[in-house]
Amino acid sequence: MKTEFKLKNDLVEIERLAGRVLSFGREHDLPDELVWEIRLVLEEVVTNIIAHGYADRAAHAIEVSIVNSENDITLSVRDDAQPFNLPEHPQPDLEIPLEERGIGGMGVHIVREIMDEIDYKREADGNVVVMRRYKY
Repeated sequence: MKTEFKLKNDLVEIERLAGRVLSFGREHDLPDELVWEIRLVLEEVVTNIIAHGYADRAAHAIEVSIVNSENDITLSVRDDAQPFNLPEHPQPDLEIPLEERGIGGMGVHIVREIMDEIDYKREADGNVVVMRRYKY
């Protein structure tokens, strides 16, 4: 119960990503809330890769997989972007008023709040992030 696909490092791909997640949710009869969470997490991660991960304008592939198992949903994202260790990225200071905070960091915070496990490794000049969301 797995789907795998590749995206280009172009923000227009986010719409295709959303469609793939929605199709996966329907095929596996997943609850709407879980599908929404998966979509949000993948959109945040892939958007950050596209917006911040590449120093050049060349075409790059971002590989995504979604696995539906009995106990969890596992999301994997592999890219050849600059190193970015999502689990070790600093948490935003939520005590500072919004208008005083710097730009960025909330997407990573949202991913951490939704997912139950996040693992990262740098492998063959690429990033691999694996995230799990338990089915309660």
